[in-house]
Amino acid sequence: MILFSRRNLHYSDYKWSNYAANDPHVNGKPDETSFNKEEGNEVVYLINKLMILWDYRFANTGNKMEKLIHDKLPDDVNQQAAVLIWIKENLKF
Repeated sequence: MILFSRRNLHYSDYKWSNYAANDPHVNGKPDETSFNKEEGNEVVYLINKLMILWDYRFANTGNKMEKLIHDKLPDDVNQQAAVLIWIKENLKF
């Protein structure tokens, strides 16, 4: 289920690399896989995973996550699971 897509992104300065369908950067559960906040496919993937995990249904929630990742994610938070924890601690409504 896709709740958030490339067209929902607020920022347009992402890189768009090609990934194999089963690449852990864009598939599976958020884990210790590295995360690149400048890579649009990884950002969209992670936002979708978190929206499904936390049962968020509105694109504007995805935009809040995107803005946090884009503007405030510390450079040392660079694994998917760590980003998940950081967003959970910093997402405010």
